[in-house]
Amino acid sequence: MLRKRWFRWLSPGLNIKRWLALFSVGVGLLIIGISLMFNYQWLAVLEDIVLAFSYDLTGFYNYNVLIAVGFVLLSIGAILMLIGTSKVIKTIIRAVLPNPDSKVSDIIFQNIRLDKGPKIVVIGGGTGGLSNLLRGLKSHTSNLSAIVTVADDGGSSGRLRQDFKMIAPGDLRNCLIALAEQEGGVMENLFRYRFEGGENELSGHSFGNLFITALAQVYDGDVEEALEAASKLLRVRGRVIPSSTEFIKLVAEMTDGTIVEGESNIPNSGKRIQRIYSDPAQPKPEGAALRAIDEADVIIFGPGSLYTSIIPNLLTDKIASHVRASKANKIYIANVMTQPGETTGYTLNDHVEALIAHGGGEGIVDTVLANDGPLPIQMVEQYSAVGSEPVALDTKKLQAKGIRTIRATLISSKKPAVHDPERLGKVIMDIVRAMQSNTEPHILEYYLQRDDH
Repeated sequence: MLRKRWFRWLSPGLNIKRWLALFSVGVGLLIIGISLMFNYQWLAVLEDIVLAFSYDLTGFYNYNVLIAVGFVLLSIGAILMLIGTSKVIKTIIRAVLPNPDSKVSDIIFQNIRLDKGPKIVVIGGGTGGLSNLLRGLKSHTSNLSAIVTVADDGGSSGRLRQDFKMIAPGDLRNCLIALAEQEGGVMENLFRYRFEGGENELSGHSFGNLFITALAQVYDGDVEEALEAASKLLRVRGRVIPSSTEFIKLVAEMTDGTIVEGESNIPNSGKRIQRIYSDPAQPKPEGAALRAIDEADVIIFGPGSLYTSIIPNLLTDKIASHVRASKANKIYIANVMTQPGETTGYTLNDHVEALIAHGGGEGIVDTVLANDGPLPIQMVEQYSAVGSEPVALDTKKLQAKGIRTIRATLISSKKPAVHDPERLGKVIMDIVRAMQSNTEPHILEYYLQRDDH
């Protein structure tokens, strides 16, 4: 069996045999060159020929000619070996590259650089800001773990969750797409596709949600195996991990004492949220999520819906305690605008207080990253009409809690209400480098100088 596998490499059409032959010639010349240089006796015939040639030219036997000829043969052999090796490696790599036109050297060096990146864990949901964060970070490190809430009960995810008694796949799908190695590919477009057609059973369903659901059934309900298979198809950089695989219902207690059940109903209640809890209480966490937190260099919350995307992860048993116990830098990325029905009227400090209250107290976050880029008046007015406003940066209250605030321009001119992936990724990596090393403290100082406390 082993011999058959070896001879596969000699099959016609692989464009490998010629380079293996060139490598073999190089090895032969290298051996002959070394033998001539060190006067090994087993090449006596060849030595006699070289010395005879030297005698015909100079009139005496010149042993330095042996060394010179040996050096030339050694050099040619080494060059042929390098060419043969390079061509074989390139042929093999090109056979597995996602883009045949990519430069092999660029792919190799990029992967090496990404593999050396910091271990970053992001915690939240899959829509909006978190997807932008993942898109921005995947060009800096492949050591990414997205821990995602699974309590979504609306739309396609809600229907599949109810029909198959499984965790909601929607946020997981969005994170997979955001971490795809090459965005805009066929598989990514398929995962984004949503069926239309009125009242038929597929109407409103996302293909990606259906695909993850099907994979989960194939793997006997093992969502982790299903996500791993989907990650391979999309060539995902990093991992997407559900905070729990239990069937969770999100419940909100309002300031007036009323109870609202269901993630999709909470923002529509029209009342101010007092606290969020889950049914069942403290659902069992995924072991992979806890391991990722324990190994992380940086833990990031958000951006995203505070009560229905970020905090639900902290309701899972042990996740909040593992975050608090971690020695990693813990960063909360604040939303640009308040969210109607969830954080109406909230300042930056109000967001952080809710995070601390649901995360078990101090130690859940030590740094807050907020946008201070200018917002177009027209955009602010449009959002104001639906009850949303820019998040007020009351950083002095955070300072009193011992929490550092870092301010930077995190938005783009095209979509000023959401975070720009490239800018957000760059700022995060600047902060991470500054926190982890004393070699670039000026980077952190630059951002801190923009703070008003």
